[in-house]
Amino acid sequence: MDPSVQKTLFLLGLVILVGSLTGAAGYWFARQSLKGVTQPAANPFLDSTDELNRRPRQGADFLSEKDLIAKVKSQTSGSDATKQKKARSQQAKEDAKAKTSDQKAEDAKPTTQSFPVKVQSQGMNLEIRSLIQEDNTLVLKVALQNTSNKTIQFVYTFLDITDDQGQALFSEIRGLPTEFKPKGETFFGTIKILDVPPENVKTISLSLNDYPDQNVKLDVQNIPVLD
Repeated sequence: MDPSVQKTLFLLGLVILVGSLTGAAGYWFARQSLKGVTQPAANPFLDSTDELNRRPRQGADFLSEKDLIAKVKSQTSGSDATKQKKARSQQAKEDAKAKTSDQKAEDAKPTTQSFPVKVQSQGMNLEIRSLIQEDNTLVLKVALQNTSNKTIQFVYTFLDITDDQGQALFSEIRGLPTEFKPKGETFFGTIKILDVPPENVKTISLSLNDYPDQNVKLDVQNIPVLD
């Protein structure tokens, strides 16, 4: 056989072989890439519903309407529960605030137990008419009158006020004079005791001497603070 013919036949066979291998490889890769993809077997002229139901489905599954409704209800119920929880928390805060306000109002009421308290020394009369709690301040309503035959003077910086633990308390005096004439009128004023947490103090005591003789001693012990 002519060598040129042999060469031509060899090349032709090689081309056919390479083409066959290439086609086989392309078919294999295409089949692998299309796994899980199905073509709907629907015929517009045939009712193939039963056949489709019998065939296994591949790929992604879709949620049923019943599952979707159940999921929505679950989320809605969770949202309602959260709202109810927030509402209960807000109500609890408002109740606590109202209770605190009521407690403050109750604390602001005068403690009428054992009032008025009256003491007398050398013709000088002291009457503690009431005690009122205003936050951390105690307010004593007092009246002073000199029924003696001599003038009596006081320096209120010498007023000694202590709590039931014996601790000294700070005070302010308003409406009371420092000098009381003999057989004089009754003067009304207030003694404000400062920085006193009412829940920590049960009673207070006060002592006041005249100045400079210190013959008059107005001493009141265990004035009730709490009812």
